[in-house]
Amino acid sequence: MIRRLKIKFIVISSLALLITLIIVLGVINGVSYYNSKVEIFSVISRISENHGHMPDRLEYRSIIGETILTDESRFTLRFFSAVVDDSGNVVDMDRGRVETFSESDARKYLAKAEQRLSDEGFFSEDNVTFAYQKTEAGNGGTLYVILDVTRQLRSTHMFMKFSLYVGLLSMFLLLLILSIFSKRAVAPLVKNMESQKMFITNAGHELKTPLAIISANTEVLEMTEGKNEWTESTMEQVKRMSELISHLITLSKLQEKEEIVLADVSFTEVTEKVATEFRVLAEKNGLNYETEIAEGRTVKADEAGLRELVSILVDNAVKYCTDGGTVRVVLEAKGHSTILAVSNTYPEKEDVDYSRFFDRFYREDESHNSEKKGFGIGLSMAQHFTEMFKGKIGVNYKNGMICFTVVL
Repeated sequence: MIRRLKIKFIVISSLALLITLIIVLGVINGVSYYNSKVEIFSVISRISENHGHMPDRLEYRSIIGETILTDESRFTLRFFSAVVDDSGNVVDMDRGRVETFSESDARKYLAKAEQRLSDEGFFSEDNVTFAYQKTEAGNGGTLYVILDVTRQLRSTHMFMKFSLYVGLLSMFLLLLILSIFSKRAVAPLVKNMESQKMFITNAGHELKTPLAIISANTEVLEMTEGKNEWTESTMEQVKRMSELISHLITLSKLQEKEEIVLADVSFTEVTEKVATEFRVLAEKNGLNYETEIAEGRTVKADEAGLRELVSILVDNAVKYCTDGGTVRVVLEAKGHSTILAVSNTYPEKEDVDYSRFFDRFYREDESHNSEKKGFGIGLSMAQHFTEMFKGKIGVNYKNGMICFTVVL
């Protein structure tokens, strides 16, 4: 139990940080990339407005407003411009701001930009990244401005990588810190749970003594005065209280088990034995009792626990079946799994949350005045047994039948 709580604490805390980091780093990197893109195309737009030449005063836009590019920074811009007529011929080309590639290289990059459908965007060639923009030239042709943005985008990409490394390092450090301090973090909760289990166990044992005395005194009264409705009622309530105490202690012990050793158990034999034991009771109550049990089904479980699990479900079906209804116990194979389905006729009611049937002490009749005798603890025990066996348990209602299904 403590180990599961520590793991759950670490997983939830890690997921919370991971989601936070994804959101924060995603926003930061998204804004950084968007700002770089705005700055790049703002510079290209200013050059296009100056007919493809560097203006004397270059103001560019970013997400924080207009900024003037210094004279020294202006000389770091590497771009060329070209005017292409309607026939696709290059009418004019200005390569005054580039020195590292020839005119043939410039024409190759220009052809790349011409192939693009959008009026502006990015493309890469020869390990260099360019941004381009198409605008109408004054003479009716098309003006292309192509800017080398390798350095700007490389800085943005480096920042993205750096933030990713920082995020991964943060996750690693968090996992390390949580692993060290997780025991201390869940200690108050563990202490509270241990106190609750100790109280249930001690109270259960203490209550057995007065119940035994009440039972003995009632038996003496029956021997001396004879049986009557009052003594029978007292003995019935003593029996119910004893069952409740036993269930509480059993449930408390189930929660104490850190790990149990699962072995191969014949699900078929266990189900057949339990189904046979309850047949007499079901038929005595005037119920139609049906079984369909597959042969040779073996599962990983604890035999005593598996028997208790099946008994709880069949007992629940017999106890809450409508008068003259049907109880059905089915064990079937599905792939590598074995499915136990225990169903019974049950009156359809509105606004019933069947999933709450597994809550401890839950009673569908909230007034607790139901004639059916139960404490709302059996199905909670069944759920614990199923989880111990690494299985799944569920409930559904269809065609007047409520069905509890266990998959192991």
